[in-house]
Order: sequence, then structure tokens, then C-alpha cells
Amino acid sequence: MTPTNDVREFVVNQRNGVKGLVDSLKLTALPSPYIQPSQERLTSDKILSSPSQIPVIDVSNWNDPQVASEICHAAAKHGLFQIVNHGIVPGELKALIAAARGFFELPAEERRRYWRGSSVSETAWLTTSFNPYKESILEWRDFLKFEFLPQRHGYDATWPPVCREQVTDHFKRMKPIANKILTILMNNLNSTIDDSSNQTLMGTMRMNFNYYPECPEPTLAIGTGRHSDINTLTLLLQEDGVLSSLYARATEDGDKWIHVPPIPGAIVVNIGDVLQIMSNDRYRSVEHCVLVNRSCSRVSIPVFCGPVNDSAIEPLPEVLENNEMARYRKVVYSDYLKDFFERPHDGKTTIESIKL
Repeated sequence: MTPTNDVREFVVNQRNGVKGLVDSLKLTALPSPYIQPSQERLTSDKILSSPSQIPVIDVSNWNDPQVASEICHAAAKHGLFQIVNHGIVPGELKALIAAARGFFELPAEERRRYWRGSSVSETAWLTTSFNPYKESILEWRDFLKFEFLPQRHGYDATWPPVCREQVTDHFKRMKPIANKILTILMNNLNSTIDDSSNQTLMGTMRMNFNYYPECPEPTLAIGTGRHSDINTLTLLLQEDGVLSSLYARATEDGDKWIHVPPIPGAIVVNIGDVLQIMSNDRYRSVEHCVLVNRSCSRVSIPVFCGPVNDSAIEPLPEVLENNEMARYRKVVYSDYLKDFFERPHDGKTTIESIKL
């Protein structure tokens, strides 16, 4: 199975994913549908040597004004930070990682039952790459996505038994943490969270099990292409011990990247486009990407907090009070989503498209 069409047929149309490709073949070279153009490869000359620029914030006391100050500063300058001492015990996080691996270790026919478009669950589905039917070059990733349903308290009996309990529990653990961070960020904009704004800030919650198999030629591939998250806030759990994976763009106007190292027990928090728009650029949605590894696979688990589909997204009145000009036009979130998912990962193209 070397021709390009055969690989795509097996991975995408036959619903095996890149995990199925790796399991079925002893790959010594990267299949051509995964070879990134040279300009998209994250070469060593683009990576800053010190990762210390990524703030690590101790949130053991959420009411400490210093914690709020550090969170707001990190959201404005970096768009990304890590939190520690958040109250979730390490064993619970390790159990979630193990559950994610448990799903991808299921037989191919069992994983295939959840493939997007024919999943046995309405709120969980599996796919590969990012938009495999639109991309000319595929990303070296499979992912299983879950949607949190508040009316069911997150629980869905149609989720895979191997991870159902852990996913339900993790959604419940992440929700109050997200709420605390968003409350701090909104207070800093002289705004508050009420029932209406809560629907915009975290009316939806989704979670990915991202799986990046070992890759025969990692320097030619990408696990997740460069993009900013389009939601409000993302809370990411990285698997311990797998280095040189997650990278964030150092500045908006340069081509340098910073490694975001996995810290045991830490949660990576990154700002999404919605917060950049609502804050009129006071907060920064950070562009990031994921590299892959020759010798080992990797799991990561982001929880995405975002608006309900019919939310109107625009700069907050509170940030425009002193005759400040709005930098973004008003957009309905469902339209923003549609625009984002109709193209391959391409940096911050979506937010750029609504700038005034």
C-alpha cells in the first residue's frame, strides 16, 4: 500500500485512521500524503532555546490577587500558560490518559464503530487528521471527540465503555476550573459573567482524545498543523514524559516558536479566538502546533469551552467605553465555526477574516 490513493483510501475512506496504518504496516518511510511542504515544517532554527517564557501559575488560592494578575498578564502577553495545584489529584489525570490509550488500543473494528458520519454515539465520534476530505496533506493524528451535555450531567451511555467514566468525571472537574479562569479574565475587562454571557463563554464543552502514533520520519510530518483555537478557552492535559511535542508561536509577527513542556499534573491553558475578539485584542489567541515522535506515540486531552452556536461574538461594550474602536465585526459563532472547519489548519486565517 504505497500509492497515495491507496493510503488515503485505507486511512480515510475505510476508516482505519493513521493508527490503523501504523498497526498494519512496518513503515520505514513517511507515506506521501503526510509529507508537509518545507515551509510548514517546524525546523530547529525556528524554535527558541528557552521554554521558560511560558508562565507556570500556582492556583492553590484562586482568591489571591497575585494569581489573577498572573493569569491576566499571561493571557495578554502569551495567550498561553500552565496551572499547577489546581486541586485535581495526579492519579485522576493519569487514569484519563490511560483511558484514552485504552480506546486507541481497541481492535480496529471496535474503534471504527465511532467513526464520524456513522458513529454509534451522537455525542462521540472518531476521525483522522483535521479535515481529511479537504486537506491536500494529512496530519499525523487521529482523535475521538466528546460533547458534554449539561442536561445529562455530561454522562452518555453511548460513549465507549473503556473511557466513559473517566470522560464524564473529567468534564465535571474541568468546568469549575474554566469558570474560575474566565471569571478572572472577565473581571479584568470590567465585565461579569451572568446567565447570558455564560452561554457565550462556556455554553458548550467538548473534549478530544488526540492520538499521535509513532512516525517513521517525524521531521517531514506534522501532528497538528499551526492554528489558534476558535473557542473561548482550552484546558489541555499533556501526557507526561513526551517532550518536543507542543509548540506555541512566540510573537504574533514572527516565525519563532516556544516549546510547551509537559509538567506532571499541570494543565495547559490557552486563549481562543472568541476571547481575543471579545477583549478587542487585550487577550491573545495563541497559534500552536504539534510535532510527532519517531520512537513513541503520544496522547493529549484538550477540553474546549466555547459559545453556543447562535451566540453573537463581538468586542464587549465594556472594552469600548472610552471611544475605543472595535477591531472586529460582529459574527455569529456558527458561521465562524463553519469558516474554520471548511479549510485545513492555516494559522489565524479565520480571525483575520473578521478584522475591521
